[in-house]
Amino acid sequence: MKRDMNLTQNDIVELAGMKHRQSWKKSSNVSEQTKAAQSVCRSWQQAVKDNFKDRFSAEHPVGDGFKEKIDLVDLQDAVAYELKVSKNNTHFEFYRDIFKVAVHNAHNSRLKIKKLVFIAPTAGADKLRTAYGKAVHILAENHHSIVVEICGI
Repeated sequence: MKRDMNLTQNDIVELAGMKHRQSWKKSSNVSEQTKAAQSVCRSWQQAVKDNFKDRFSAEHPVGDGFKEKIDLVDLQDAVAYELKVSKNNTHFEFYRDIFKVAVHNAHNSRLKIKKLVFIAPTAGADKLRTAYGKAVHILAENHHSIVVEICGI
């Protein structure tokens, strides 16, 4: 991993994939799955911060008075990154994350997020590449000025 200021989206997605492969284990126990997903996400966030210092904000608040947070925000390029660790119910998280960015932008004058990169296991990401998913992309871009990209890991 390069330690320079010319970050690319591919570097962030690559780190997510690496942390996912290292730490994610399937289980039928919901509590174990939740803890494992949180661990993968924290590990990924820390790896990004370790490699790229203060450029990223982990657990970035959506806005004052909201409990919602965005997994990672690139403060320089105004890009939000959300990591869905499990392939299950990917669509719920995807649509929720688009709304988190839209609400963030409506309640923050300092930083307007221009792009959402949604990272998920390939099986889950593929389920979002439908006519409906594409319509949601267009809606996010045309009405909220948010470019949406789905990346499988």
